[in-house]
Amino acid sequence: MSTDADALAPVPGHRSRKVRRIERTQEIQVRSTHRRRKVLTRGGVLAGFILAMVVYPMVGTITPNAGAAESVPGVVAGEAPSTARALLGDGPQLVTSELPLPDAYDGAVALASAAQYDISQYLPGCDPTVGWEGRNGRLTQDSLCSIGGGETLRNDAAVAFAELNHRFKQEFGRDICLSDSYRTLSGQYATKASQGWLAATPGKSVHGWGLAIDLCRSDASGYTKSWLEENGRTWGWVNPGWAKSSKWEPWHWEYLPGTDALGVYSAGYWSTGDVYRSSRG
Repeated sequence: MSTDADALAPVPGHRSRKVRRIERTQEIQVRSTHRRRKVLTRGGVLAGFILAMVVYPMVGTITPNAGAAESVPGVVAGEAPSTARALLGDGPQLVTSELPLPDAYDGAVALASAAQYDISQYLPGCDPTVGWEGRNGRLTQDSLCSIGGGETLRNDAAVAFAELNHRFKQEFGRDICLSDSYRTLSGQYATKASQGWLAATPGKSVHGWGLAIDLCRSDASGYTKSWLEENGRTWGWVNPGWAKSSKWEPWHWEYLPGTDALGVYSAGYWSTGDVYRSSRG
């Protein structure tokens, strides 16, 4: 016979609504805890990545330079310097520097600019320091130097030409082509007879002083002519102004230091007679 207590006792295998509610609540709490832990873990990894990749490099870059202004001469820590003082300090600081030595070409230019040559390695048998003497078209033998191809020039002009020719040969792989150079007095008369007004008066020609060359027609035009126009003056050789205007002679070139010293283009040169000239005492 059952009693009221037996009727109220829980049936085996059957959970009350209260128990189920408690268990459900516990399950929700467990899942919420796992979710928070997962979020915190991921957030920690992301924060560590940002710290390692962004914040640390920025701090490492800025920190070493934090006291840069104080390291400038004349700037005192704790004081706010002006922009100019922070940048310059008490004044400009000189920095030592080693400049490269000039190359061989620069040395040749410096030598040419001085208008004075010693014996050239490109014309070793010619000494420009011995001086020269003689009349126009009648220079003494030791006043002249051979420049090859049967051509000669006054010794100083010859050395300058040898230097120019060497530079030309580096550019074009050959020597400057010449059709004429020093011209004797008899040669001047022959040239005057064949060329008329184009030739200078015998006894006055710059060729007679050993200070002029005539280029082959092939070198008196085109790129070779342009190159000579640009570089010839470095060694004293020029195509004079009259050869570009009153007479068109792009092949005629003169050694400018020599013609200037003789006053070839001075007012009295053409009015005086053929006189003896010398650079020797």
